[in-house]
Amino acid sequence: MAGLLVSVRSAEEAEAALAGGATVIDVKEPDRGPLGRADVSVWSEVRAVTPAHVPVSVALGELSDWAGVSGPRRVVTSEAFAGISYRKLGLAGARRSWIDDWASCRCAWGRGPAWVAVAYADWKSADAPSVEEVLQAAVSIPDCAGLLIDTYDKTVGHAFESCDWRSLIDRSHEYGRFVALAGGLTEAAIARLAPLGPDLFAVRGAACRDCDRRASVDADRVARLARLVTSSGKWPLVPKRGVILQRDAERPALRSHAERGNELGI
Repeated sequence: MAGLLVSVRSAEEAEAALAGGATVIDVKEPDRGPLGRADVSVWSEVRAVTPAHVPVSVALGELSDWAGVSGPRRVVTSEAFAGISYRKLGLAGARRSWIDDWASCRCAWGRGPAWVAVAYADWKSADAPSVEEVLQAAVSIPDCAGLLIDTYDKTVGHAFESCDWRSLIDRSHEYGRFVALAGGLTEAAIARLAPLGPDLFAVRGAACRDCDRRASVDADRVARLARLVTSSGKWPLVPKRGVILQRDAERPALRSHAERGNELGI
């Protein structure tokens, strides 16, 4: 079975998501973009109401948001990541030097939560690197635990017809990276995409009242999504402190990635 990641903008929403059965709690501010960074105080508030065994991830906006910023740690300190399992940056509008730019941000923040590489399915309209480019970067970075395939434009539905997604997901797994699918997912889309074998389905709008991503997260909607997700996926996600431990005995690559993560202290 797959897991359910729910993006929240407050501690109250986190409690609703947890009551509904969310596997991972993600913190972002939807009014600031598809990966809008919430205030650091919100990270702490969400972590405080989330049980220790439930991973919390945070969105840091787009990599381009940090262009020209003199020292990312002056905006978000390394200490702010305490208790966080995953962190991610979008790549919309990224420069050709995005791999070096991303490396600079990772270096500036130092050791801490594992990174999740973000690929936009609508990468051309987002002026972002292709999904293949992002995957290649993700598997070459020891502190990158997974790949999130999202959409930059939340109004156009999912663009999962233009690529051999099953092959891409399988290759991610071969390298020990988990895969999360996101991007304005509906219940129908989750059921349709489940055969691709992702580890997580990531939602915001579908978990909110009236399916409005700017409304509040609704526990009943989360519970309905959780039932759908857990009944339709193939591999369970077993996250712990920024690494994926192992899905089953047939996936030794994931164990080796966890060992690399432990060596890095993530």
